[in-house]
Order: sequence, then structure tokens, then C-alpha cells
Amino acid sequence: MSPKPLEIFVVAEQFYWAGETLARIPLEAAREQRPSNPYYMIGVGLPNMSAAAVTCRAFSLELYFKCLIRIGRKPPDKNEHDLVKLFNKIGYRHRAAIRRYFRQNSEDTHAFLARQYAASGRPAPKLGFDFALSASANAFVRMRYIYEGLSIEKGWLADVILVGARGVILAKYPNWIGARQTSFLTEVIVRQ
Repeated sequence: MSPKPLEIFVVAEQFYWAGETLARIPLEAAREQRPSNPYYMIGVGLPNMSAAAVTCRAFSLELYFKCLIRIGRKPPDKNEHDLVKLFNKIGYRHRAAIRRYFRQNSEDTHAFLARQYAASGRPAPKLGFDFALSASANAFVRMRYIYEGLSIEKGWLADVILVGARGVILAKYPNWIGARQTSFLTEVIVRQ
């Protein structure tokens, strides 16, 4: 039996917020180096956790895609991590909405990519949705083993795609924003 879309969404949200937290706490702690900053006390001595944050983000995007596949009444492939393959299984309208969101909100990603390529002495490729998704296709697996090395072309450029996919789901089901997993079993509650 395939999981319900809401069950997938709730777990995706956990990894989304874990990634956000891992990325923000060291930055917030460093921003204001005094004990009155609530993040300072939490962040004292914490390392930069960007690899862990990206791993969580990549996994949350995988789960948002699987949620959208289930919303389209198709079964998701449990063992598939390739974001390109998963994206292609999503219904056309949802794919179009995610692409549109990327086009409208990817200027920071463009700037980041240009800086990375300039630092390596190479001209930046034309950044489009397909390039960003392809570069991020196996980020969940790749970022877990970042110590083995990472190239500019293969890593994580999908933050905007992540926010777009999450937004597409929440536009369809706005009450899911309050959904929470109540146990490690699949019981889910939606708060109104």
C-alpha cells in the first residue's frame, strides 16, 4: 500500500526544517556574539553544518517530489533518489508551477554559480531549471559523502526548486502547514 501524500509531506517538512535549522543556527550565532542572542548560546562552538543542511534539504525535496507524485495518484518509487527522475513523474501542472517559481526566484542561484565558476577560472554555464535540477539530481546521496569530493557541476543548486515544490503542495493544501507526526508510526494530525 502506498503512503498517503500527507504522510510523505509531514516527513518532508521535518527534513526541510532540520536543514533550515542546521543552516541558520551557526549564522545567527556568529551574527551577534553576545549571550543575549538566543542563538548564540545554542551555537557556541558549533561547526559550519552546510553539508548536513544540504543533505536534509535534498532529502526533503525528494520527499516533496514523492508527495506530488502521490497527489497525482501514482506510486512513488521507494528507492529512487534521483531528483530528475522523480520530477519527471510529477503531473504536468505541478511541474510547470515549480519551473515558473524557479524562473521568477533564481537570481541568487545565478549569482552563486557565477561566483563559483569565476573562482575556478571558467565561464559559468547558462543556469536554467534543468541545469540546477540535474546538478542536484543525486545530492542526497552525494552530500552524505562530501568528504569524497564534490565538483561545481554536481552538488546542490536546488534551494529555489525546493521552496517552489513545497509552495506548490501548500497552495493545494494550505491546512497541511500545521500537520504534525504524532508518533514514529504514520499517525498524522492536521491542526486547523
